[in-house]
Amino acid sequence: MSRAFWVRAHRWAGLAMAGFLVIVGLTGSVLAFREELDVWLNPELATVTPRDAPMLDPLVLRERAAALYPDARIDAVPLSIEAGRSFEIRIHRRAPEGGALTTFVSLDPYTGERLGARDWGEVSLARQDVIFFLYRLHYTLALPASAGGLGAYLLGVTALVWTIDCFVSACLTLPQRRREKRVASAKSWWSRWRPAWLIKFNAGKYRINFDIHRAFGLWTWVMLFVFAWSSVGFNLDEVYAPTMRALFGLSRANGNLAMRANPLDQPRLHWLEARDLGRALLDEQARQNGFAIERLESIAFDREHGVYIISAHRSLDMGKRAGASVTFDADTGVLRGAACAGSTSEQAGDVIDRWLASMHTAAVFGLPMKIFVCAMGLAIATLSVTGVYIWWRKREARRRPTRSVSNSCRV
Repeated sequence: MSRAFWVRAHRWAGLAMAGFLVIVGLTGSVLAFREELDVWLNPELATVTPRDAPMLDPLVLRERAAALYPDARIDAVPLSIEAGRSFEIRIHRRAPEGGALTTFVSLDPYTGERLGARDWGEVSLARQDVIFFLYRLHYTLALPASAGGLGAYLLGVTALVWTIDCFVSACLTLPQRRREKRVASAKSWWSRWRPAWLIKFNAGKYRINFDIHRAFGLWTWVMLFVFAWSSVGFNLDEVYAPTMRALFGLSRANGNLAMRANPLDQPRLHWLEARDLGRALLDEQARQNGFAIERLESIAFDREHGVYIISAHRSLDMGKRAGASVTFDADTGVLRGAACAGSTSEQAGDVIDRWLASMHTAAVFGLPMKIFVCAMGLAIATLSVTGVYIWWRKREARRRPTRSVSNSCRV
C-alpha cells in the first residue's frame, strides 16, 4: 500500500481517537497521584490518627462493615493496613431505585467506627467523589452500569486502533526512499530522519504544532505503545489474551477456571479458615520457588467460580503490586491455581503482562514513575490536540482558492 494510504489511515484513526485520548490522557495524568490526591482532598475519610494500640484484624473489620450493611455482599478484603490510613472496603448492595450499587466504606482500623462511605457510580465533582469519578471516566467513560460495559469496550477498541497506529505513525516519520541515483554528497539516512526528532520553535504556528506532534510521538513512542497495548489488556481481553498467548505464551494460572452452574453464596470455608489455608498454600509456593512472603495483601471470594484468591507481597517485589497468589476451592480447599512472579512455570507473556500493567498504573519505581506517568498523560492529550489542529489547518488550506485562481480573478 502507498504512503498516501497510510497517511490517510493515520489521519482518520487519529481523528476518531482524539476525544477518547484527550479524556484518558488528562484523567490518567491526575490518577497517577490518585492516592495522594484523595488523602489531600478527603483526610477525614482516608486517614486516622496513629495511636498506641493494635489495629483490629482486617477480617474483624469486614464483620463490622457487614453489620453496618446487613443486606450487602462483601467479596474482597484488604489484608494489609498502612499506618495512619483508614481501612477501606468495597461492598455491593442494592440501589434504592433497583439494580446494584458499589460502595466504598471507610472504617477506623483501631475501633471499627464508620468514618464515611462513597458510592462508586456517583457522577459528581464534589470533593469526596472527584477521584472516584475521574477513575470511572478514565476506565469506563463514566457511563452508567445500565450501558453494559459499553464505555470499557469503546476504550478497548480505541486502544486497539491506537496500538496499530503507533507503528503506522512511527513509519510515517521515516525519510522517504529516494528515487534519484545516489551521489557522493547525498545526506545519510539518519541526517534525513533527524529533523523529525526536533522542534523549530522559531517557525510559524502550524510548523510548531506539526513538529510537536511528530517529535513528541517519537520521543515517547515506547511508553505510548505500553499504554496502548496495556489498555487493550484492561478493556479488550478477548483480543489481548490470544495475541499474547500466541506471541509469547500466557498462562494466567488464576484465570483459566471453569464457571459454576450456579454462583456459590455460602462457602464451607469461612473467611478466617480461608486466610489460614491460603497462607499455608503461599508458604508452600514460597518454599518451592525460593522466595519469602512479606505480607498478605488481599483475600477475595469469587462466587462464579467458587474459589478464594489470596495475594501476597514478597520481599523481592517492587512497588505495591503483589507478586504471588493462590486460588483454591472455597468448599474443599483444593489448590486450583498459583501465580508467582519469576517462577519457572511463568512464561514470557506473563512477565510482559505484569510489567505492562505495573507501568500503566505507576505501580513500580515510586515517585519518579508517578511523575513520568503524569507527564505521559499530558503528552497523549497534546498529541491528540496537535493532530486535530494539523488536520483542521490542512482542511482549511484545501478549501481556500488557489493563488492562480485568485490572480485570474483580478485580471
